[in-house]
Amino acid sequence: MIASERQDARHDGAVSDTASGPPPVLRPADRPKQIVTPLSGRAVLATAVGTALVVAAVVTALWVGLTTDGTDPSRVTARLEVLRIGLSLGLGGGGLFALYLAWRRQRSTDLALLQKERDQADVARAYALQERVAAENRAHQERVALATETDATARRITELLGKAVEHLGAGEAPVRLGGLYALERLAQDNSEQRQTIVNVICAYLRMPVDPAREPGEDPDADRQRQREHEVRLTAQRILTGHLRPGPEPGNPAATFWPGLELDLTGAVLLEADFSGCHLHVLKLNSVTFLGAARFAGTTFAEDAAFEHAAFTGEAQFGHATFAGRAQFRGMTFPASVDFAGTKFLRGARFEDASFTADAGFTGAKFARRAWFARTVFARGAEFGSARFATDAEFRGAVFTGNTRFVATTFAGNANFHGVAFRRDVSFREAVFARDVSFRGGVFDGAIGLRDATFRKHTEFRGTRFAQAPRVTAGQFPGGVPPELPGPATA
Repeated sequence: MIASERQDARHDGAVSDTASGPPPVLRPADRPKQIVTPLSGRAVLATAVGTALVVAAVVTALWVGLTTDGTDPSRVTARLEVLRIGLSLGLGGGGLFALYLAWRRQRSTDLALLQKERDQADVARAYALQERVAAENRAHQERVALATETDATARRITELLGKAVEHLGAGEAPVRLGGLYALERLAQDNSEQRQTIVNVICAYLRMPVDPAREPGEDPDADRQRQREHEVRLTAQRILTGHLRPGPEPGNPAATFWPGLELDLTGAVLLEADFSGCHLHVLKLNSVTFLGAARFAGTTFAEDAAFEHAAFTGEAQFGHATFAGRAQFRGMTFPASVDFAGTKFLRGARFEDASFTADAGFTGAKFARRAWFARTVFARGAEFGSARFATDAEFRGAVFTGNTRFVATTFAGNANFHGVAFRRDVSFREAVFARDVSFRGGVFDGAIGLRDATFRKHTEFRGTRFAQAPRVTAGQFPGGVPPELPGPATA
């Protein structure tokens, strides 16, 4: 029995261990063996008769052993005691046998209940397994259906994209316009296709443009050129219209397409208007801007390189933000340029640039070093209220027109070594927080230094003045530099 109980315990442990994993279906060989075999009626009768015979034999043996002398009163008492013992043995044996039978019945009942519980557990596991298999089948069917639907959608998008691109190559301008609007609709409805569609539109803008001719020379060519002009303007408007997040950048408009890369290398842009756009990556190598180029309020999230671009009209960058490096080295600006309130967060490079018209940097913020070395300002240059957070490099720059640095803050070193101011220049109320050098500079016009503050070393060695500047001793930490000509005011 102990072995059988241990077998039950092992079986119970196996059931509990497998309950946490996938529910297996029990095989017939796994079912528990029956421990208590039911007793037949003959076995019970034989046991009772055997017990009675054993008790009778013991009583008889004791009785016979005490009957050798029947007259002795103690013998009579002993016989009575033997009779009592025999009856007690008989009753005790019968009682033990009855208890044994009761235990067997209880044991059989417990095993039957245990077996029933195990059978119910087997049924529950089988049902759970069936449910899991059914769930997996449903999930598989759903995946297959989703994959089928996805494939159908992808094929439909591919077909629509192919037709739209095909329309871009049509000879008729209205067909090309229809292709552009179809691409815009696809990009708006399918965000995963936006970069591809933007690449297609940029590729269209990179295609060469017919050279301009004299009006009236070829009326058909003039009409064709005008239609192509409208198609290109539409392509530009589609791009820029979806690059504007709206008045709340934290809650952009539904038409905003974020995180796109625009490759306009070598493109010819007509009256380009990127004002208010958020440009993630913009490649403008060798771009030609016909007419005005508007970038007012534009955010350049990465480096912006305009070094090989060509501007033919005004360039408006007022209140733009250059989160990356701003590269304008060697640029020629044939018309006025506006950088008022512009933020240069990672450096601005204007070395060897040429501003042939007015250049405005009023209120501009230069968070990193600013390079204007050898830059030519052919007309007026306005840097009023600008702030240079670190070094400002104007070495060798030429200012042909009037120049204003009124209330400008130079928080780092300011290098005007060899600079040439051909007309008047004003540094009134400017603040030079660190060293400033005008060594070897030329001031052909008047220089205004009234209320300017020089907090560190100031150098004017070798500087030529057409008119003596008026300064006070309090403007310099060590008094008026001896290189300044003329008397200083008190």
